[in-house]
Amino acid sequence: MNEMNQLNYLDSHLHLQDHRFIGSREAVLLRAREAGVSRMYCNATREDDWQEVLLLAARSPAVVPFLGIHPWFADTAGTGWENRLKHFLALLLCGIGEAGLDRKCPVDMQRQLEVFQNQLQLAAEFRRPLAIHCLGCWGSLVDLLEQQKNRAPLPTIMIHAFSGSLEMMHRLVRLGCWISFSTALSDPGREPLQRVAQETPVDRLLLETDAPDQLPAVLKTSGQGDRPCNEPANIPALYRFAANLHHMDLQDFCRQVWQNGTLYTHPMLPR
Repeated sequence: MNEMNQLNYLDSHLHLQDHRFIGSREAVLLRAREAGVSRMYCNATREDDWQEVLLLAARSPAVVPFLGIHPWFADTAGTGWENRLKHFLALLLCGIGEAGLDRKCPVDMQRQLEVFQNQLQLAAEFRRPLAIHCLGCWGSLVDLLEQQKNRAPLPTIMIHAFSGSLEMMHRLVRLGCWISFSTALSDPGREPLQRVAQETPVDRLLLETDAPDQLPAVLKTSGQGDRPCNEPANIPALYRFAANLHHMDLQDFCRQVWQNGTLYTHPMLPR
């Protein structure tokens, strides 16, 4: 067994329930296991895929379920969705996600805010980890989190596929958030984001594929098919890249990120 297979990798955010994995999920999970990916935080995007996320988690102990409503699907949340989510949270150990705000989203911003704030409050009430999507709404997001913190303790929070500024990273870290970088971090032209990743405190850093999205540029022309998808087995290369940014031994770096992910999900997973 080589060094890569001796390490435990965490993929802190992905969507195994996505339709692009239909017919290949078992192979994807097998390749992940062979690559040493021992834990995957699988996030729903809308109520219609909650059951599929839960089924995936029931079939594989490596899959940790997160149920939530993505801002792009905030207008699909039917009457009573909050109570249905509460029902699952009361019965099952699951996180909340993917929730958030997106300036490029066609859904009305007021509706996005309503759905996001409800999920933030549920995460705090049930003490569950919250996975947040943010695009073009960094000021609004930080303001909301600061307001919530003034009222009551924040839940554990991860900002997925971080794309904000160095200043914003520091503000979020001061709020106790974990900052997750996707496999796109190593793409050409991402030097500003790489500098942010390098400055992110290593005890607040997580790594993800966001599979099936954000396929690394180096794989887009590698013969993976006409419509290549990202997958968790691709994450060891990101760990090597990020470990180099932090001038850390790969094994030590992997242990640190695993510990970060465990602390982030400690309300529902054993430490």
